Amino acid sequence: MTTTAFVFSDVDIIPMDDRNTYKCFSQPRHLSVSMDKFGFNTLVVSHHWSKEQFLKVNGFPNNYWGWGGEDDDIFNRLNNRGMSISRPDGVKISDKGTLQNLTGRNISDYLVKTYAQIIGKSLKNKISVNEFRYGGFSLGATNTQFLPPGDDIDQAISEIRRRFHLERGTAADRFLVSLSSFIQGLDTKNNVKIWFNNKGWHSIGSFLNVMNNGILRASLPAGQDPSKYGIRAFNHPLNLTKEQLSQVALMTTSVDVLVSICVIFAMSFVPASFVVFLIQERVNKAKHMQFISGVQPFLYWLSNFIWDMCNYIVPATLVIIIFICFQQDAYVSSTNLPVLALLLLLYGWSITPLMYPASFFFKIPSTAYVVLTSVNILIGINGSVSTFVLELFGSNEIGGINDILKNVFLIFPHFCLGRGLIDMVKNQAMADALERFGENRFRSPLAWDMVGKNLFAMAVQGVVFFTITVLIQYRFCIKARSMSTDQKPIGEEDEDVARERQRILGGGGQSDILELKQLTKVYNRKQKPAVDRLCVGIPPGECFGLLGVNGAGKTSTFKMLTGDSMVTSGEAYLAGKSVLTEINEVHQNMGYCPQFDAINDLLTGREHLEFYAILRGVPEKEVCEVAEWGIRKLGLIKYVDKAAGSYSGGNMRKLSTAMALIGGPPVVFLDEPTTGMDPKARRALWNCILSIVKEGRSVVLTSHSMEECEALCTRMAIMVNGRFRCLGSVQHLKNRFGDGYTIILRVAGPDPDLRPVMEFIEKELPGSTLKEKHRNMLQYQLSSSKTSLARIFSILAKNKEWLHIEDYSVSQTTLDQVFVNFAKDQSDEDHLKDISMHKRDAVAVDITQLKSFLTDEKARESCV
Repeated sequence: MTTTAFVFSDVDIIPMDDRNTYKCFSQPRHLSVSMDKFGFNTLVVSHHWSKEQFLKVNGFPNNYWGWGGEDDDIFNRLNNRGMSISRPDGVKISDKGTLQNLTGRNISDYLVKTYAQIIGKSLKNKISVNEFRYGGFSLGATNTQFLPPGDDIDQAISEIRRRFHLERGTAADRFLVSLSSFIQGLDTKNNVKIWFNNKGWHSIGSFLNVMNNGILRASLPAGQDPSKYGIRAFNHPLNLTKEQLSQVALMTTSVDVLVSICVIFAMSFVPASFVVFLIQERVNKAKHMQFISGVQPFLYWLSNFIWDMCNYIVPATLVIIIFICFQQDAYVSSTNLPVLALLLLLYGWSITPLMYPASFFFKIPSTAYVVLTSVNILIGINGSVSTFVLELFGSNEIGGINDILKNVFLIFPHFCLGRGLIDMVKNQAMADALERFGENRFRSPLAWDMVGKNLFAMAVQGVVFFTITVLIQYRFCIKARSMSTDQKPIGEEDEDVARERQRILGGGGQSDILELKQLTKVYNRKQKPAVDRLCVGIPPGECFGLLGVNGAGKTSTFKMLTGDSMVTSGEAYLAGKSVLTEINEVHQNMGYCPQFDAINDLLTGREHLEFYAILRGVPEKEVCEVAEWGIRKLGLIKYVDKAAGSYSGGNMRKLSTAMALIGGPPVVFLDEPTTGMDPKARRALWNCILSIVKEGRSVVLTSHSMEECEALCTRMAIMVNGRFRCLGSVQHLKNRFGDGYTIILRVAGPDPDLRPVMEFIEKELPGSTLKEKHRNMLQYQLSSSKTSLARIFSILAKNKEWLHIEDYSVSQTTLDQVFVNFAKDQSDEDHLKDISMHKRDAVAVDITQLKSFLTDEKARESCV
């Protein structure tokens, strides 16, 4: 009976060199000891290589290795599953080696059935998981193909000769003789078999060398020391081609691509947040107010960039710290860490000014933040991942397309960051792969075809994008090209307006502090000009008022004069400086209170005034004093140290006006300064404006309050459809455009009969026009050319009693009525749309309820 043995042993046959050539040492002497000592005719040896030994060979991940002991529990579980496998007898031949008796067993079946249980128990116990059964060898087993004895073969050949009558010496006879010898030669009595696991790349060479050493030492003459004889084998792995190395690096870096995506995703939110405050400043005119106060556009954007970079460094540093904590050589090795820092720093350098142009086009900060973040993520992730995926294909055509894409995408900082991280990781992975084969080919990540081109691209992008931002800003601050417009002839206009136009065009406005010469503004997609060839001169010490309904062109005029909007055609001069070509000098001579408050909600009123005082060039020692002057001048003492965001509308207008007065500019533009103010605050502001005019400074204001214009303006103009319809002092306009006298009559009684009074007025005062008629009140308009004021009072006084007139009043036509008469000609498109919308939204009113309301004594004061 043939006996078989199996040896488990940690013999020293592993590669001892991690360089190009791997040396497999010979089997220790206990392998060649006589098998008779153990009582076996045949033995099988299995070797277990440790993780540390094989990691240098094949680089498999840690969780790929495993080995467990063969205790009774393993075989009990196998038997419970219907596998009749008993624990083989064994003899300990070394500290880690066991010779097992596998007589009568199928070695392949034994290895397969015990493999899963050994690994499972090892993983469960979490011990001895660093060893794995990678090969072995068997000795002395006879051929499993049992051949018939030689006598049986000879007898069979003789029977063939007899049946077929074959003669000796013939070809057939010679064939049968050779066949007999061949068959008998197939019966090998001793079989040497090498067992190896192909997952261990060097296992077959190692175990074959061990077997060769065993045969060599077994064949030595008697008396020789086997330990002095042995064969050393060298394994020369084939070097990977460039394509194979690239493929290995790509597969290794596939996981690291996710890291790059995470970095891109995280760093997409930071730069998008920088435009939120910029948009808010542009929309509420705080940025424009800073320009008017003396800030240069270049310095404005440079200071924003420096501040944003300081904020950007904080999250960039956190990213680097996270990488350092995880100790990934691809990012934090002595060579790669500086490159990682450069990538993040230059990404902030380039992406921050790239976000700035968006502040010119968005009006809602939150919308801009969401859109820019989405764009950053889309470009960064899609660009980096798409080029990486294309590299996985081996096609030359696709590779060429990928190279083009990588060069084109360099214009985006998002791609430069993501692709730079991927290339840096790929370079480290290729270096690690080559190092296992004894080659040190680590390339500097700063090489041009590695991360160098990305760094250079981002360095250039930062300068380019910042320059583009400044140029966009200076579009409103440099001379604009005159735009050709299809202007209709001026036609007939008021004599005062025509006289002023002739004076300005004739050069008579050179002594004026503010001169408008054919000033025109046409907005895109608008057929009619918002401001149509204005000509006016304002001398020092004058308060000039602009009146007009919404859409008449008042605010558009202010925007052109302050540099907030481009001038379509014409010219304007302030203190002899052109608004088109010398806007910086113009800003030094003006103060501006915009229509909507340019207030920072987080700053207090005092901080606002001190800030603008510094911008105006007020000496540092006098800043607090100047701010205190503005506080007392506008009555902000109670609220000055509170956040401006908590101010009421009236207090915000006070603060905006105080900001316009800081620095004592010779010309102050006030766009509806008293909106939302209470009567007391309004009167205080009027006194402030009058004091400014007395100082010899000029004020240009817009207002909807005729009372305000009568109290403040030395001269005023009414604008309709972008043009002046009248120009002159308040009394001059009343005299020229007033309709004479206004007569208001109130008849006694709860429900008087008004017909007698109406018939009397029509008879005694011919030419009078009934303007309004209410329950007991009549209002007439009478031209001054029809009668005199004395005659009107005389007629009403004589007939008061029999007409039951309770009271009456006669007054000159007010400025309100003059304004209303001109405002009727306004044809603003938005105004017409509002009127049509109100008509559609009109609600039917019950007439009976309206009559009861009018007759109710409690509602008498509300009755109109």
